[in-house]
Amino acid sequence: MEDTTMLEGSQGLFQELSFTIIPNGISEERLKKIETDIVAANGTIIPFDAAKGRIERLEEIVYIVSETSDFPDYYRALDLLIHVVKPSWVESSIQAGKTKNPRTYSPDPALFMNEVVVCCGAIPTGDKEAIEGGVLAMGGQIAPVLSKTVTHLIALDLDDPRCQLAISKRLQAMMVLPHWFDDCLKVGRRISERPYTLPDPEILLVEAGAIPPTRTSPLIRDATTPDPINDPLPPTPTVFSETPRAIKTFAGKQVKLGEDLNISSKLRGIITGMIKAGGGDVTSKIVDADIYICNYREGSDYIRASQDEKDVGNLGWLYYLITHGVWTNPMRRMMHYPRPRDGIPGFNKYKISISSYTGEARVYLENLVKATGAEFTKTFKQDNTHLIAAHKNSEKCEAAAEWGVNVVNHLWLEDSYAKCKEMPLTDNRYTYFPPRTNLGEVLGQTEIDRDAMEKIFFPESHQPAKAIKAVSKVDAVPASSVPINKAVVDPVTRSPPAADKAKRTKSTGNMQTPLPPRHLDGKENQTPGSRGAKDRALSKLHDAAPDIARFEKEMKRKGGVIHGGRRRTEDETEDGSKKAKDRDSITSKRSIDEVEEDEDTEDEATEVPAKNKRAKKDKLTSIKFRMLVSKDERWTGNQEKESKDKARLRELGLFITDDFKKVDLLCAPHPVRTKKFIAAVACAPTIVSTSYLDYALKNNKLPPAEKHLLKARDFEEGSGFRLVEAIERAEQNKHRLLKEWTIFCTQNVGGGFDTYKDIIEANGGKCAKWTGKTTAITASKRSLNTSGAEVSQNQEEDEGDVLYLISDPDKKEFANWAKFRELAKKHDMIPRIVSKDWIVFVTMAQYVHWDPKWELSEEAVKASM
Repeated sequence: MEDTTMLEGSQGLFQELSFTIIPNGISEERLKKIETDIVAANGTIIPFDAAKGRIERLEEIVYIVSETSDFPDYYRALDLLIHVVKPSWVESSIQAGKTKNPRTYSPDPALFMNEVVVCCGAIPTGDKEAIEGGVLAMGGQIAPVLSKTVTHLIALDLDDPRCQLAISKRLQAMMVLPHWFDDCLKVGRRISERPYTLPDPEILLVEAGAIPPTRTSPLIRDATTPDPINDPLPPTPTVFSETPRAIKTFAGKQVKLGEDLNISSKLRGIITGMIKAGGGDVTSKIVDADIYICNYREGSDYIRASQDEKDVGNLGWLYYLITHGVWTNPMRRMMHYPRPRDGIPGFNKYKISISSYTGEARVYLENLVKATGAEFTKTFKQDNTHLIAAHKNSEKCEAAAEWGVNVVNHLWLEDSYAKCKEMPLTDNRYTYFPPRTNLGEVLGQTEIDRDAMEKIFFPESHQPAKAIKAVSKVDAVPASSVPINKAVVDPVTRSPPAADKAKRTKSTGNMQTPLPPRHLDGKENQTPGSRGAKDRALSKLHDAAPDIARFEKEMKRKGGVIHGGRRRTEDETEDGSKKAKDRDSITSKRSIDEVEEDEDTEDEATEVPAKNKRAKKDKLTSIKFRMLVSKDERWTGNQEKESKDKARLRELGLFITDDFKKVDLLCAPHPVRTKKFIAAVACAPTIVSTSYLDYALKNNKLPPAEKHLLKARDFEEGSGFRLVEAIERAEQNKHRLLKEWTIFCTQNVGGGFDTYKDIIEANGGKCAKWTGKTTAITASKRSLNTSGAEVSQNQEEDEGDVLYLISDPDKKEFANWAKFRELAKKHDMIPRIVSKDWIVFVTMAQYVHWDPKWELSEEAVKASM
């Protein structure tokens, strides 16, 4: 009775809307129910032709219903701005009596929160807004009240009233800490909730034991190698039967086998027979082919097939199709797409090992390393350049820290291979390891970057005729599955915003807010061709734009969603707590972090509008200066004032940042020995006093920096160098003061090892943790540049053969010192054990200098006791 009422209330809901249902993964009973519900709501169903496996009348369709994005016409549908939704969208829309936002029901793998319905408990307002905005932007849903549909309840402990309610009602929602969502954003994947689950989350346990292994990711099964060793298994008798339920892989398809496959005539005959058994055929002409199989991304056939948007895969992909009898996108899995013959530029000089991956995961990563052109080593040695780890709780990771080897997660390798360029290790996403999490669980989720392939391997020399078909359709149909996973892509680059002058047109569906461009720079899940459709997509509207804008702002916040416990951070929007009551009077309040990227782009801020009102867009002033502030007490204990002041300064073009690697102005009440101040000197910033901020906030404009220079006479007299001269040297050095230096530092040094590691790396050097294990460390002399080409104050006093160890004057370190001297002797170098003052002077003065007062010795320590 309830279902009948529901259908009656939804009559006409899908009027003038056409649907196609992809049957794979949907049970027969559910398929019939979906068809009945659509017809009852006056929708039109265009049958899916299972015999062909493709959607012939794609331009006539408004919605495609599918459990996954892995069907042949998926990217073509996106180019035509057709909604692709899961079956649950139909059910939810009918139940609600209105069409739901299709984005939150998209099968796009980039929207990794699309199965998540979040309800927040009693957590701070800023964190709640960040979580809600991020979940919506990543394809999830928000429930304002606790209900049976909620999958995740975000709370701090079980004393939360909503947790108590969930327990009393026996709801199935997982109760997790906010840290879970924060870590999902940091790695750009949905990770396991296990370590974050209340009441006793593992991440808060002091002794939680070893991190448990994870099951093999289903995305790499039968996709671990581009060169299958065994012959393909014959398909089961039912795979190519006449049932309308299956996508027939080869039915009506012409397959061309590339010359670079180097397979025997016998194997070629076996493969040909299997293709014909599936209703296809083998051709020798690339023009007639629908599928092209090759080993490498080269040759006229590869280029022609790719430009014509044919399916291009390798032998591993072909075997997968034969074995499973179900079509899959060759770009979906790394090892199913042809390799670059010479690997990725720059990778040939790397030696890479892996840690904490087993079974198929290990085989997959080993083959991926080899495909990049790097050398894979089964054992980890000191001459390795990179260690790819599933987590950092391993002996290899400890050794890597001692040897100064880069420890990264597999996302760095996958993204580099997907884009065919080395991704920067400065991106924290590649060096972050969520606590108590085995990242092997998200292995294989990265897809080949379609735009990168086109740009590098088959630049488009002509526009396919079918792209022209998109012109008329694009103004009538909105996009739904718009992947915007900024965490997955390179966060250092930012694509231009949608054209602010684009005209809005009426269209079928619910479109009220600006649609971000699907072609984000470096984005996965894109297809070459159909440029007419893509250009128009830049100006389309989309329901989720306000949530996306909020999410992108929060993604740039230092420390993520949670920071300093669970307090609101300095980067939170000024009006975060007042948004509900001030929505009708939105002015120019904006987050200070909206434009933390390239200042040459004109960013736009999208405020959350009042209900049923069009979103308002204001152009944000471009960044004039990036300022790092150290030891200024004006905002201590007053986060609200801090947020407001920083927002005002951002309006003036002054961005307050904690990133000491990119600083124009360095502000402090006086010269200080903080990590941020010392490391920022390497940027050659103008050093100003806090009066600069006083003036800017009082007069609402930025003063000339030269009128507020920091006065440091007492400091300079005591230090033996002038700050203005140090800045001049820093400008000459260009972050290369300690280039080619490896400086060792004891792990218990005052101030923390990471402090000196950051300072040294900011000046181009490498810092290695010293624990006294001489067999696990290598050292080499520095080559002295005497040509004068790059010689400035930074190198004139470099002795080249001196090995430095930063330590504290503590007798507990005597054993480490002795071992360090052994290391230096072993490599024919002079050991020099120094206090922290040495590195502080060198990096602040910006030139290499030595004074015996900095040297530590056992005799001096004993004498001072």
